[in-house]
Amino acid sequence: MESLAHKQKDAADRPPKHKIATVDSGCNLCGSYRRALVTTGKEHEYTNTTDDVFNVVRCTGCQLIYLDPRPDFRELGTIYPPNYYSYNQDILRRKANPKSILSTLRYKGFRQKIAKSLKLAGVDEKGKVKILDIGCGDGHLLNLYRDGHADKVETHGVDFNLEAVVLASAAGHRTYRGRFEDAQIAENEFDLVIASHVIEHVSDPVWFTQKVYSILKPGGIFWFETPNIGSVDAQWFKNAHWGGYHFPRHWFFFTPETVRMLAEKTGFAQESIDFVPNAIFWFWTFHSMIVAKDEKLRPMADLLFPPIDFQKDSIANFLRICLFSVVDVLIKRFTGQTSNMIVVFRRP
Repeated sequence: MESLAHKQKDAADRPPKHKIATVDSGCNLCGSYRRALVTTGKEHEYTNTTDDVFNVVRCTGCQLIYLDPRPDFRELGTIYPPNYYSYNQDILRRKANPKSILSTLRYKGFRQKIAKSLKLAGVDEKGKVKILDIGCGDGHLLNLYRDGHADKVETHGVDFNLEAVVLASAAGHRTYRGRFEDAQIAENEFDLVIASHVIEHVSDPVWFTQKVYSILKPGGIFWFETPNIGSVDAQWFKNAHWGGYHFPRHWFFFTPETVRMLAEKTGFAQESIDFVPNAIFWFWTFHSMIVAKDEKLRPMADLLFPPIDFQKDSIANFLRICLFSVVDVLIKRFTGQTSNMIVVFRRP
């Protein structure tokens, strides 16, 4: 059987597709088709997806920002290649030195989020909570939930990438293969649903959130992270290069106000919203700017601001992540926000 590493190497060498299948879209929050162009942009992180240019537009009614047109479902395998970074997180973790400063800081941050989400889901009262990770990839986040709280969690995951789901299943998690929207999941099933940087990737965030509502038990928690296009750096680099665009994989871009509207539309109570550093958006921002100057500069851009290997355990990545995290902390101090939101919805 062909190894995953071999498939990833072959995929990395394939040429980008031109004129991929797309679909027109309207505003997901208010249903309007009236929009104004914000910017245009194209893939810069991977060379094996597509070289098409995409439009980012703003609804002139409710101000939701989204990609229009966006890639069709048939192109998911195109825009999420086998070497997509999310599919290889647990492999990177196992290769990393667990005593390195980068590993220590990264997983300290993860564990703090995990502890908070479990507390909100009522683990202290219930003793055990049932968790679903949407877009679980290879199960890396579920592994962290289980590593620190094995006797308190029952872990489930869903992802449309077959090889990632196989890895998550092999790690001992119960899995669903396919899009979350299509998965056959019983209602009132989970105490905690996690979607870490997923909602911006889906075709219908309202339907997606309504389904989360239906599979949560009353009082259950929907914990999700998503880019904040209302942040100051999103405004600085809004003309094509802001890292949060993640062309062409991010299809909807939220602000705190449109997140509030999403909660109201889907019946959730918004419990909290917080803003935290996200160094990778800075990697992607500067990588995009360099590659746009001249494609011949790509090797330099890959070296200075690695768009795929940003989580490898190296001194250079540690220094870059520290630098950009400090920048985000300073931005939050002066503006109250960063380009990364952690949102908590509770089902009443």
